[in-house]
Amino acid sequence: MTSVSSLSNRLLIFYYNLQSMRAATCFSVSKLIPNPLQLPIDPMRFTYDPPPPFARPCNTLQVYSVSVAATRGDLLWPLHVYGLVAVRDSVDRNRNLTFYRERDDCQTLTEKDQCLVLSGPGRAVVLLDPVTIEVELKVKGAIESEDKDLSLLAVPLIYSGGAGLRPFEYTSKLSTLEFMLGEIVSSVEATVFVRIIDGSWPDGFHGQFAAATSSIDHEKAILLEFGDDNVPVSADGIMKLSRHAVSVEVSGELKVSFKAWQDGCSKAVEGEVVFTPARAGRSFGNLHFGSCKMEVLVAWSLISPDPEPDY
Repeated sequence: MTSVSSLSNRLLIFYYNLQSMRAATCFSVSKLIPNPLQLPIDPMRFTYDPPPPFARPCNTLQVYSVSVAATRGDLLWPLHVYGLVAVRDSVDRNRNLTFYRERDDCQTLTEKDQCLVLSGPGRAVVLLDPVTIEVELKVKGAIESEDKDLSLLAVPLIYSGGAGLRPFEYTSKLSTLEFMLGEIVSSVEATVFVRIIDGSWPDGFHGQFAAATSSIDHEKAILLEFGDDNVPVSADGIMKLSRHAVSVEVSGELKVSFKAWQDGCSKAVEGEVVFTPARAGRSFGNLHFGSCKMEVLVAWSLISPDPEPDY
């Protein structure tokens, strides 16, 4: 199994190799991936390595959002949530983490903001039977013995076929979770990186980076969202995205966008760069926000629907 540190280091090295073949030895693991995902199978498997004969564009599952739609019992907002949400597919039977927080790094949910900040999936999810959704979420109490179960689930995903976006609700004893999921047909994996190459993010602006595909262009997968005083960028200009991997139909388009806004101002600044999917290799594009110039790098890979031979 690939360890957390091994995967993180490989992603770092991938970024610099993809960009300009510069060494990555001077950069810490946490600079690029704030919550490294423990995956036996890495993203970007066939970006440069020759793909095996069975690697191809596949139907995949895009996870757009996970939210706490309702609570029961004595749970009261706000909720300080920790734990995990994961999916398992036929490629391997291990957890592909979509959300993960330790108890001392919980996320606060409110009635107005009920969505979890997703940190995955870490690679494309192949939509073949069976796909399983697993949830182990808790609400943090004043002390650990007062913590409560928010949701405990292990359920098969019943997806009846056909591309598009649809909600799925799963109810447990104390809550109902809503998953917004999309099927991306005949898709490749896109691993997205963003780096500030000139200027800096303007002070006082909230920010959001997102990805969308042409087949479901009305819904975006949030890659990063931050407040006006907390721009998550390393000293080397790399945006610390919450998630990197998305699926894109091979015959469509990938749209990487940003939105910036200030408190008390109804008008947002937006920008977008569009990529034509490839089966391997890399693509570059630029985004501009005032004097801030950002480079978007996308690493493309075919998807293997089958386990590795030694699994």
